[in-house]
Amino acid sequence: MSALAVTVERLRGLLPQYPDSYAPRIGVPAEPGWSFLADAQPQVPAWCARAQEEGNPARLASVAATTVGGSLVHAVLGRVTAALVLDQRAWHVRAGHLAVHHATGRVALRDASLLVLPGDPAAVLPHAEVVPDLPALLHRVAADAVATLGPLLDAVRSATRYGLVPLWNSATDAIRGAAHYVPLYAGTDRERAHELGSALVAALGHALAARGVRLRDRGAHELVQRGVETYRVPVRAACCLYYKTEPQVERPSDAYCMSCPFLCSPDRRERFATFVDGLAAEREAELTAAAR
Repeated sequence: MSALAVTVERLRGLLPQYPDSYAPRIGVPAEPGWSFLADAQPQVPAWCARAQEEGNPARLASVAATTVGGSLVHAVLGRVTAALVLDQRAWHVRAGHLAVHHATGRVALRDASLLVLPGDPAAVLPHAEVVPDLPALLHRVAADAVATLGPLLDAVRSATRYGLVPLWNSATDAIRGAAHYVPLYAGTDRERAHELGSALVAALGHALAARGVRLRDRGAHELVQRGVETYRVPVRAACCLYYKTEPQVERPSDAYCMSCPFLCSPDRRERFATFVDGLAAEREAELTAAAR
């Protein structure tokens, strides 16, 4: 098994019920529906048109933009952030290396090549490229991600007239979301993951500034206490507009996701506390089952 395959299996184990949430496939399947991101820009208008018709009751172009843009930024940045948090490894996020499946949003990699740090056991393997240190690795990922996403998000903007600022802000949300939730699922160091996510967001801002684009909002967080533990509760920089696809709900806040910037703080903290308690209960059940 390649070093990348080991990391991919760990990513698949984060959410066993949804194994493709963070994990890519190694090698692009021959089946229909896959496109390399290097060839995807002409297809973006069609993706946006479909997103305006499907799962979008009001046929809003803004919802189509956040759907397509959010899928793209998670494909390019969300998944690789998860790998960085777990193993401090990254695959290439160049447009010619990543493929997406139009219908499912799954991601595939051209091959098993990997970016690693000098102390990684995989550093001596043929498919590994050694990067001097973690800051260099994060800046490499950020620069390649900006080069990959730039034409695609421009195409989303052209097809929907939705703003580039919230589209790029959603890229920071993809990073911060993965850095926040992966250690919760994996039971690993939350503070270290937070620092890595913040550093990658800063690297993304630097790469965008070099192209004359600036991030206007990098998101925020609140705090919630559960027993002796203090948790950060993420607040998105850009609303995904999912609430505009929801039917009528009893309370307006029920239409918002847990990290929505429109959700009031007490509701956000209450929901996050319930979420954390649920994870703790699941982990306790797994330990009990393993001990039998």
